[in-house]
Amino acid sequence: MNEVVAPVIGRFFRKLFGGGAPAPNAEHERHTYVAMAVETPALANAVAAEEVEDRFYRMLLGVPASNDPAMSATEQVAARRVRDAFGAERFDVSTLPRLPSVVPQLMRSLRSDDTNSRTLAEQISRDTVLVGEIIRVANSAYFRTTRPVTGLPQAITLLGQNGLRRVVMQLVMRPILRTDTDATSRAAGDRLWEHAERCARTCVFLSRPAADPFEAFLAGLVSQTGAQTILMELDAAGLAHESLSRPFIAAIGQQIERLSLHAARHWQFPSRVVQALAERADPADAGARTPLGRALLASSRVAMLDVLVEQGLADPESVLLATPAQGFSQDRLQAARDDLRTAAPAEA
Repeated sequence: MNEVVAPVIGRFFRKLFGGGAPAPNAEHERHTYVAMAVETPALANAVAAEEVEDRFYRMLLGVPASNDPAMSATEQVAARRVRDAFGAERFDVSTLPRLPSVVPQLMRSLRSDDTNSRTLAEQISRDTVLVGEIIRVANSAYFRTTRPVTGLPQAITLLGQNGLRRVVMQLVMRPILRTDTDATSRAAGDRLWEHAERCARTCVFLSRPAADPFEAFLAGLVSQTGAQTILMELDAAGLAHESLSRPFIAAIGQQIERLSLHAARHWQFPSRVVQALAERADPADAGARTPLGRALLASSRVAMLDVLVEQGLADPESVLLATPAQGFSQDRLQAARDDLRTAAPAEA
C-alpha cells in the first residue's frame, strides 16, 4: 500500500467520525425531507447530473466528448454484451473480487458496542495481511507513538474502532478500484479511488443526521467498485478508445452501478448500504426512497465533479445542479462541495 495513504485517510476518518451520530428516527427523516423540499435558484455555474456523469466516465475511458443522440450498431452490441454479462440477477458472483474472510464478521463486531479489544484481536489474527497492515498503520507518523507498536492488541487500542474500520476498508477496497494492468487502467484506478474517498466523505455530510455515519461512508466508498470490471470488458470489445455516444456512456454508467450493487450484496455489507446502492442502480425508481439512498446519489455526482475539476475538465467554480428529483437544495449541494474543498488542503 502507498505509504502516504494511511495518514491521509486517518485524518479523513477522524474528521468524519469524530463525534457520535444520533440514531435515525422519524423526526430526523422529516427534518431531512423538509430540507430537501427547499428550492433555491440554480447557479450560473451549476452542471446537470447527466453532464457530470458523461464527463466523468469519458475521463475514465479516455474518450472525447460527443453529441451523438443515439447508439451506433456497434455500441448496441457492446451494451448488450455488458448488460448480459453483468446486469442480470443470474450474474456469477464468484467472479467478483474476494474479500478477506474475516471482513464481514469484523464489520459486525465493529458496529457493536459490546465487542472488546480481545475479541477483535482474535478475529483479526485470522488474517495475517490484515494484522500486518494494522500494526503498520499504528506505527505511522500520524499516531506519533513514543514506542514502536509490536503487538495486535496494542495496535487495536491505539487505533480504536474508527481507525480499524479505516484500515480494513482501505486494505480491501483500494486494490479493487486501482489496478496495474496498463497505463490507462492505472489512471482510471487513480481517479476511481479519488472519487471513492470524496463520495464517502460527501455521503456522510449529506446524510446527516438521518443515517449512520459509517454506513454512509461505506456506501460512498463502494459506489464504483464495478467500474474496473466494466472498463476491462469495453477494452476487450475494442471500444475503450472509440468516440462513444452519450446514450452509450449513460448505459455503461448504469451497468457500473448495478455491478457495484451485486458486489455489496455478495460481500454481505449492511442492509441499508445495499438498499442505498439498489435505489441508485434502479432506473425505474422515481427517486431514492431512503435518506442514505438520496445522499449516495447526490454524493456520487458531487464527487465526480470535484475529480473533474481537479483534472482540469470542469470549471473550478462548478457545482452540481439541484433538481427536485435529486432531493437537495442548491445551497446544500454547494455546501457539500465546499466541505470537500475546505478539507482537501489539510488532508492532502
